[in-house]
Amino acid sequence: MNFRNLSLVICYLSFVICHLFASGIATTFVNIKLNNLLIDTTYNLRVSYNYSLKVINRSPDPREIVITAQIPQRGLSIYEPIPDLNWVFVKPDMYQLGPNQTGSSDVILVIPKNKKLRGRKFRVDLEIYGYPTGKKGGVSIVPSLLTKLRFSVYKKKEGFFHRLLPW
Repeated sequence: MNFRNLSLVICYLSFVICHLFASGIATTFVNIKLNNLLIDTTYNLRVSYNYSLKVINRSPDPREIVITAQIPQRGLSIYEPIPDLNWVFVKPDMYQLGPNQTGSSDVILVIPKNKKLRGRKFRVDLEIYGYPTGKKGGVSIVPSLLTKLRFSVYKKKEGFFHRLLPW
């Protein structure tokens, strides 16, 4: 009885595995760290720092690439989660890539005008998905990559006399 159940499970799994599609995507935009960004300023990371978000489809099949910004979990890091996702834009955030093609997006970071942001450190995560296109039936595994963008906001330095005279 156990042998029969085991053989049924093996047959089922071999059928499922034959219809399982996995893909490989890669990126060059990993663990980006920026320092001393100014409030009330918009940064295109490609233009300002030569950081372009490139995605490579290493799969033999076409993929639909989707890039989303996400607020990270609060952790033990000195970087606090970004307060608002409207600070980050990805252009384009969706496109098609053929086999072994590379796509590129600009990451735009907007630091609002708020003096309370000075001297603080923030983090935002960018998740990159590679959805298969053209597959019919079966089960698809959609891989994703999680990249971290960390930045600090410029802290206004106090002048010489301000340190001598505390009032």
